[in-house]
Amino acid sequence: MSRSRSTSFSNDPHLQGELFDVIRRKLQENSEQMVRFRRDLHAHPELAGEEFRTTDRLAERMNALGYDLHDLPGTGVVADLHVGGPDDRWMAIRSDIDCVPIDDEKSVSWRSRNKGRCHACGHDAHATMALFAGEALASQRLTLEEMKLGANLRIIFQPAEETAMGAKQLITAGVVNGVQNMVALHCDPFLDVGSIGIRSGPITSCMSTFRITISGEGGHSARPHEAIDPVPAAVNVASMLYQLAPRSMDSRYAMCLTITSLTAGEAFNAIPDKAVLCGTLRAGRAEDLEKVKKAMDRCIRGVCEATGCGAALEFPYTAPATDNHQHPTNLIEQAARSVVDESGIIHIELPSLGGEDFAYFQQVIPGSMARLGTGSGAISDRRPLHSSCFDIDENALPIGSLLLAATAVLGMAEEAS
Repeated sequence: MSRSRSTSFSNDPHLQGELFDVIRRKLQENSEQMVRFRRDLHAHPELAGEEFRTTDRLAERMNALGYDLHDLPGTGVVADLHVGGPDDRWMAIRSDIDCVPIDDEKSVSWRSRNKGRCHACGHDAHATMALFAGEALASQRLTLEEMKLGANLRIIFQPAEETAMGAKQLITAGVVNGVQNMVALHCDPFLDVGSIGIRSGPITSCMSTFRITISGEGGHSARPHEAIDPVPAAVNVASMLYQLAPRSMDSRYAMCLTITSLTAGEAFNAIPDKAVLCGTLRAGRAEDLEKVKKAMDRCIRGVCEATGCGAALEFPYTAPATDNHQHPTNLIEQAARSVVDESGIIHIELPSLGGEDFAYFQQVIPGSMARLGTGSGAISDRRPLHSSCFDIDENALPIGSLLLAATAVLGMAEEAS
C-alpha cells in the first residue's frame, strides 16, 4: 500500500473491514489459547512489584513474536513492534499485571494457588487481551509495513497498578517517549459481554488510600484506668469520619470514604498499645479530596484530645482521576463499531468512584480507557470487582483483544495523514 492508501484507511470502512476480519479470525483461532493463558495468570497472581513470573511469561511470548523489549528496572514488560513508522512515533496499548491482596474463594480449577492473592480486578484478562492483540498484529506485520503507517506499536504490561506506583515508574523509565496516543481496557462485570463502555472526560475519581495509627498505652483489661485504650478512640474516629467527612464538601458532588480494616491487638485480656484503621478516600474533584483530608485530620485530632491518645495520619497511595482525552476516545469508538453491534456501544453517563493509575499516563500523553463488558447471567449473581469470588465470562477476551488491535491500527494509520 502507498502512503495515500494508508491515509485513506482511517476513513475507508472496506479497507478496515478487510484487515479487521483477518485479525478477528486470528483471534478466534487462538481463543482457546487465550483462555488457557488467562487462567494460568489467574492461578498465579502476584502483588505489586512482585510480578516476576507474570513478567517472565509475557516477556517470553512477546520476544518470540518479534517484539523488541525495553530494559526496565523492575517488573513489567514494554514491547515494541516496528512496522515502518518513524522511530520516534508510537501508538500504545496499555494493560496491568498485578493482583489484589485478598483470598480467592471461587470453586474453579483456575482459582488462585497463592494464598492472600487474587486477580479480582481483571488484570489477568487485561494482560491476556493485550498479549493476543499484539500477537494478531505481529501476524500482519508485512501488511502493516505496506500501509506506510505514521507510527509503530508499543504494548505496555504495567506492574503495580493497585498501589498506583507502576505508571509513574514507567513514565520515569521513558516508555511514553514518542507515544502519540495510548489506549486501555478495564473489565466491567455489570456490563454484558458484547458491550463496550466509552466516555470522554473523567471516567474514574481521584483516589487516595489512608492509614490512621492510634497510639495509646497497653495494660490489663481488668484495669483500663491504668492504660490509655486506643480501641474506643479508633471506634470513635471511624464513626466521626463516616459522619463528618461527607459534610466537609459540596454534597452535589460524588465522594466515598470507606474504612476497609480496623485492627488492634489479639489477646483477650490485654489492652493493646495501638489501633490501625485503613481505607480509601475517593472524590470526583481533586479540590474535594483535599477538603476531606483536612476534615479527617480535624476528626482525628479531636478524638485524640478527648482520649489522651496520639495519632498519625498517612496517605500512602494516590491517583488523579482517569480523564479520557477526546481523540483516543474517538479512536476507540470508531474501532468499537467494527467489533460489536451499535447497541453494544454504551456511552457512560457518569464517572465511577474507582481509581486507576492510568491517569498518570494521561497527564503526559493523550490516553483513553474503555470499559469492557465481562458479565453474563442475572445481575444479582455477578460479583463486583475486588470481590473474592470475582470472575469473568471468558467470551469477552476475543472482543477486548480485537478492540485493542483495531484501535491500535486506526491510531497508527491516522498518524500517517
